[in-house]
Amino acid sequence: MFKALTQKLNHLKRKTGELVSLSLGNSLTIASATSLSKKEISGIFSKNINSLNDDEISKIIKQGFTELKIKNPKIICVITSQLAITKNIEIPSTDPQEIKEIINLQAGRHTPYAREEIIIDHINIGTYKNSYTKILLVIVARAAVKRHYEILAKIGLKPEKVFFAPEALGLASSKMLKVESDNSPLSLVHIDETVTDFTVIFKRKPLFIRSIPIGIQSFELDKDKNELRFADELKKSIESYQSEGIADVPSRFILTGAIEKLSGLSEVLSNSRVPLKTTAYLGGFHLYPEALKSLSLTPRVSFLNVIAGLFFSDELKVDLVPEEVRLARALEERGRELIKIGIFVLAVFVLVFFILLSNIFFKSAYLKNLEVRYAPMIGESDKLEKDYARVSTIRHYLENRGYSLEVLTELHRLTPLEIALTDIRLDEQRKFSIKGTAEAMSVVFSFVDNMEKSSYFKDVKTKYTTKRRDGLKEFTDFEITAAIDRGEE
Repeated sequence: MFKALTQKLNHLKRKTGELVSLSLGNSLTIASATSLSKKEISGIFSKNINSLNDDEISKIIKQGFTELKIKNPKIICVITSQLAITKNIEIPSTDPQEIKEIINLQAGRHTPYAREEIIIDHINIGTYKNSYTKILLVIVARAAVKRHYEILAKIGLKPEKVFFAPEALGLASSKMLKVESDNSPLSLVHIDETVTDFTVIFKRKPLFIRSIPIGIQSFELDKDKNELRFADELKKSIESYQSEGIADVPSRFILTGAIEKLSGLSEVLSNSRVPLKTTAYLGGFHLYPEALKSLSLTPRVSFLNVIAGLFFSDELKVDLVPEEVRLARALEERGRELIKIGIFVLAVFVLVFFILLSNIFFKSAYLKNLEVRYAPMIGESDKLEKDYARVSTIRHYLENRGYSLEVLTELHRLTPLEIALTDIRLDEQRKFSIKGTAEAMSVVFSFVDNMEKSSYFKDVKTKYTTKRRDGLKEFTDFEITAAIDRGEE
């Protein structure tokens, strides 16, 4: 339930904010969109940052966000092929988890960096010989990715995702460039300000990537010379791809990117037996007037990488977010979940408290209403209780008033003529004692037996018997204790 609520809140946040794609190369390029479904590009920004330090780049990014009127950005960083090492390898497994484990073990063999200095991921190209999987291994220096985080942190921002530009280009080939790669591979030649990316794409996935150090600046310096160099580099790229034995040789070559000032390049390449078809990358997208104006002012820069990352971010598989960032994000997410659970529990507690409080309030009001309604009866009932207590006391007194006389009468009846009683006592604990003198010991015992059989006495005991002589006669002095069976004096 909480996870669904979180996803809904994140979706609302995305709708209210702006999605921003950002790339740091020779130039800073930014593209923003308020609606991905409508394919609307609300703003683009570019600035040369080749000679600037990180603090200055942070200020340029902040300036760009200000010009584009971006206030609540969801930032995607796009890592270009120049910052990555790619290798085509075969893994002897088809299980995704096992493939991932093998890659983690073997990644250090394909790069001069230590394992803790790199971030790795891969693109699954397809199954080979039923038990092997061909993959495109993507290796990026951790420092290069961390630099994006550090630059953005200086202005209080942080990326939400970090993607690989060639993977975005593979998805963009069919939807932005209107060229299909489902049946056969195609070569996408993407020209930027200082470099050109040669990417072989099959089924919208990059199979092979090679960076060529020739861009618009090179053509502006010496067009004829660099056109020939460019054609030669394309041939080397094709030969390098063929030597890998990845898939069929591409039959189509698509030239795109910052190509407005490259008139005649297609003819030169065609003469070099490298047939190229020129395609603009903004087909099918609507640009706001401000974005269109910014694009016309920066013809040397290609925004294809950032636009592709912007509009295909939900489909990209390669994730270059550092592990420590993922861990911190997971902890933050868990903390947010705990806070939400705490809020929910508190809300339930408050709700139960108010329910109980309302019950107490209504019952108190009901009780007060009853007290007001039955106040006259309560007064009368109190008077009746007092009268009843008085009557009970009088009745008890009357019932027990002659009881002591009855006890004495019973005692007189039971006392034989041979016994003379000298002392009769009744203490506060209702203990009854009799002292007297008998002519014989047997008479005393007979007297005790008679008292035990009487309903007026209980616990009859002989406390002592003492014989004495008076003249020629022998007498027995005694004391008998008992308890009155009922009634009070």
